[in-house]
Amino acid sequence: MIKCSLRSMEEYGKWLPGYNTKTKLGKYHGSTFHFKNFGITHWVVGVYINVGYKKFLDEGLSEEDVVRGCIEYLNQPPPRKKYQKKKPVPLYGQLEKLPHHYQFREDDDGTFIETLLITNQRKNKNFWGAGGIGRTKRKRGRPRKDEE
Repeated sequence: MIKCSLRSMEEYGKWLPGYNTKTKLGKYHGSTFHFKNFGITHWVVGVYINVGYKKFLDEGLSEEDVVRGCIEYLNQPPPRKKYQKKKPVPLYGQLEKLPHHYQFREDDDGTFIETLLITNQRKNKNFWGAGGIGRTKRKRGRPRKDEE
């Protein structure tokens, strides 16, 4: 498990900087993806993960191991509060073990991983937007008798 955090971003990011001062930690992706249960029980979120990945790569971990460790850390629920009855759930929904796509980047703020994560929550308060509704099987009614 690798300790990391999500980088906050504005609603329209670099396209309209300063349009909205409120920031969130990611954005639901509007594209259509081809994997099982997309748009039904799984949605894609674009995020930036703050992590000093160069240190882990020098230790001999592969890029995929670094990403898996970060996702494992993000999947942990917050610690339980005293006298809390309800079981805590992860802040970002249950994330898949491997992202749909990832890329290691570096800028003035430090090193980060640009990634598309797969979550099981259609709408989350930590992300901009909401997941779209994908293709569902058409329900067919009772077959009608042919009139003669």
